Amino acid sequence: MDPQPSDRWERWLPWLGALLGPLWFLALGGAAALNPTNLHWLGGGDHAQHTLGWLHFRNAPWGFPLGSIPSLMHPLPLTVGFTDSNPWVALALKPFSRWLPQDFQFIGPWLALCLALQGWMGVQLMGLFTRGVAQRLLAAALFVLSPVLLFRFGHDTLCAHWLILAMFWLHLRPREDVRAARRTVAQALVLNVIAAGVHPYLEVMVLTLTLALLFKLVRRERLVSWRFAGAALATTLGVVGVLFVAFGYVGQGVSAGTNGFSYYSADLLAPINPSGASRVMDGFPMGSGQYEGFGYIGTGFLALIGVVLLWSPWRTWPRVKEGLRAQTPLLLSVLALSVLAFSSVVTVQGRPVLTWRALAEPLLPLLSPFRSSGRFIWPLDYALMTGLLALVAWRWRQSPRTLTALLLGAVLLQALDTNNLWTQTSFHDGKWPRLQAPEWERVDPFYRHIVLFPPAIQGAQAPCLNGTFPDDAYVRFGDLAYRKGMTTNSAYSARIDEARVAAVCEALRAEVASGRFAEDTLYVVGERELESFRRPEAGLTCGVLDGYTVCVAAKQGGFQEALTRAPPMPMPISGSASHSQGGPP
Repeated sequence: MDPQPSDRWERWLPWLGALLGPLWFLALGGAAALNPTNLHWLGGGDHAQHTLGWLHFRNAPWGFPLGSIPSLMHPLPLTVGFTDSNPWVALALKPFSRWLPQDFQFIGPWLALCLALQGWMGVQLMGLFTRGVAQRLLAAALFVLSPVLLFRFGHDTLCAHWLILAMFWLHLRPREDVRAARRTVAQALVLNVIAAGVHPYLEVMVLTLTLALLFKLVRRERLVSWRFAGAALATTLGVVGVLFVAFGYVGQGVSAGTNGFSYYSADLLAPINPSGASRVMDGFPMGSGQYEGFGYIGTGFLALIGVVLLWSPWRTWPRVKEGLRAQTPLLLSVLALSVLAFSSVVTVQGRPVLTWRALAEPLLPLLSPFRSSGRFIWPLDYALMTGLLALVAWRWRQSPRTLTALLLGAVLLQALDTNNLWTQTSFHDGKWPRLQAPEWERVDPFYRHIVLFPPAIQGAQAPCLNGTFPDDAYVRFGDLAYRKGMTTNSAYSARIDEARVAAVCEALRAEVASGRFAEDTLYVVGERELESFRRPEAGLTCGVLDGYTVCVAAKQGGFQEALTRAPPMPMPISGSASHSQGGPP
């Protein structure tokens, strides 16, 4: 008997599925982003934070926690984990830092890799429902085209959605014996290790799905014992705990506070709300923070739902019930994550319809680190996509051509309805904000620190931080500090110890008020703070470069000389003297 086409292609199908990812990446306008020396699309939003964290980490001495960045937000602690600079990738590249170009980014290649692995896992998942080559590749294309994944391009470390698909694959694939079950557990452990070093939100999802998988192997499939499952769970929790400590996610005294848990939630209509991602469908209203819960499954998938509902839906209902019953542990884990996504205030079109705040109150210390809980909608999204593909494959199993046509139509509709395909805005966060004045190149080697006064620490609430620096000031001077081997007291950290920030800030104010200025420091002064630096007894040389007032206490050197020829410090704005003493802005 001649082998089926899928038999001949089996070895190459995952690779073909993976190829779909980079092709979509290029179609979205990502060619320039693949150049690792190109920073000119990373100048805004989260990308700037992630890139700056990596650049400083690559030159930092090895320390503990792994990924420590002593030169950013100095003297406060910071790690690549809290700059969301992808700890695993940053650690892997750091040993090669001396051979890498000065301007080097991995965000573009990482996004392309995530899309490739999404296609790879899409082929594997669809292979559980059909052996058709075309059907498996088209299903992989639908996963690659997922609006949920594309929406997260602005936060690259959250784009490893293939980890969720891989966990689904481990749940759904058949196992013949105990050895196969144990191999599945080992694979789940590897996925947890990867997720723990990419982003904590992804690890929570993978770990929850792992718990359900262990339960299924014990109670449903009866391939492993409770003792083995308990040992596997303990090992997983232990390894993840060690990684979280090693990467500095815990044990640094930082906190997310108790605000935001209900604000950054998902709306109940998230899976069918395009929210600007569709060219043909209008979105529904939602809360201002519920962009974190974006969960649109895509116009192509909605079209498939419509086809299933129009084409004798009563014939599919028994199959649906059978599939749901067989995957109860997986569904319960997805449901648990969905409850977390909808948070303690459940909304429809942004309007509260149910609240369980009283029940959630005791859990806030545990939940508050995951205040952007809307992200936990992703397993539900991919469960809906996977379940729909399984149902469509079963419904038209006797008509491969019809199945292929349906999937092809869904792919075309999903691709053509993607706004970003036409606007080409996926890789335009803004030009890298590098300081341009030639005087910066004359900064002498004896300068060790750049101090913004007040510090520009994004997201911190300390009153003494009230300043007038632009949002990208921390990136501009962080970039200068990186290129000159200096430290900077400003940064953007995902989590902050507010008490330590306030203490450092007040100590800096006290130094400035007493006129203690270090000669190895460049002071970048906010417009409300000029009076303290204008005093004759301070003995400072000040000038304006690139619109920023810069002062030094050094009496000699190329940079001090350059400042004497720069435009003079502007007059302080009204009320700056009182503010320099810590008063209200």
